[in-house]
Amino acid sequence: MAHDARTAPYGNGRTSPQRENIVRIINSFGHAFTAEELVAALSDAGVSSGVATVYRALAALEETGYVARVGDRDGATLYARCETSGHHHHMVCVACGYVAPASCPVDDATIEAAARAGFLITDHEITLYGVCRDCLSAGWDGEVH
Repeated sequence: MAHDARTAPYGNGRTSPQRENIVRIINSFGHAFTAEELVAALSDAGVSSGVATVYRALAALEETGYVARVGDRDGATLYARCETSGHHHHMVCVACGYVAPASCPVDDATIEAAARAGFLITDHEITLYGVCRDCLSAGWDGEVH
């Protein structure tokens, strides 16, 4: 189920001014972000919020599906506002951080092959990194952010 800023599932049944500010900033991004970038954006907006508070909020928002982990950048987890329901993966632009949903390429044949090999697949993560149409059109310079 897609949520907007008014119906954001704040997680753990907790709606606080700090969580509302965190959701507001997440909604303003429009691209993938790290927890540290979220803390900096909150600070730039005049909202004092510690890293631990941001991580707790992200964990709660992730549980509800409002945000998703969409890969990593320089060893830091990337998050994004996730508006697609159901099982899917993500494509992340390495130039601007734009995130788009991608259907799951793991099919029944892959799962059956694993089973024949005596392996039970319990979970998987797939993130596709590349350059989005807008960055390519703007003459992407090869810079990865």
